[in-house]
Amino acid sequence: MEAKKVNVVTMGCPKNVVDSEILLKQLQAAGYFVTHDENESSAYTVIINTCGFINDAKEESIDMILKFANAKKRGLIRKLYVIGCLSQKYPVELKKEIPEVDRFFGVNSMELLLNEIGGNIKKDLLTDRILSGPNHYAYLKISEGCDRTCAFCSIPFIRGRHISKSIGTILKEASILETKGVKELILVAQDLNYYGVDLYKKRMLSTLIEKIASENSFEWIRLQYLYPTGLSDSLLEQIKDIGQICKYVDIPLQHITDRMLKK
Repeated sequence: MEAKKVNVVTMGCPKNVVDSEILLKQLQAAGYFVTHDENESSAYTVIINTCGFINDAKEESIDMILKFANAKKRGLIRKLYVIGCLSQKYPVELKKEIPEVDRFFGVNSMELLLNEIGGNIKKDLLTDRILSGPNHYAYLKISEGCDRTCAFCSIPFIRGRHISKSIGTILKEASILETKGVKELILVAQDLNYYGVDLYKKRMLSTLIEKIASENSFEWIRLQYLYPTGLSDSLLEQIKDIGQICKYVDIPLQHITDRMLKK
């Protein structure tokens, strides 16, 4: 068993994928050999990035924790850590029910986790990542959290209020992804249309995608999670006119009522 080998397993949405990829880069920079394989049981340390959004996702995350808790009982791994939305939402319950986990961390706890295993966060590398999927596409998270309090959604409770990344930071991330061979860039957030309201006091998605398209050579740019609120005619014109932007609008399922579509 390689003491410097860490396996990061990701559950849930593309935003979690981005978080895990950033963590992988930080672990590598701290001198660890990293993998991202849910079937890998030879690592000394396993970190599970969980989802706590809907029941099926919760169950999948719990099943994955139990799988590696069992591997730890059998001596296949030595350390088991859980991070992400599920442990943010249910820290006390999980600690009681699955004592094999060495420590639970919530969201935005990467620095604490790195300190726990003997590393330090490298802030100059936070715009870089190790891609965990095929190199031809990657997700780019442009904001965190959400200001809405929809009755069906726990994201504001788990992830906190909406926080936009600066345009400069996003452009730097995009440029790094381009150098890694990414051809398809998928912008993700809880609500893409709300981007910039906190930072620039107005919706800035149009400005952002125009800059990404003009300063990089991505063949496709996808806009994932476009709420109807704030979906302006000018943004639709931009989707039509900028060649790299894929010609569809990704509206979350809860908005497909006739009343909402009419509005």
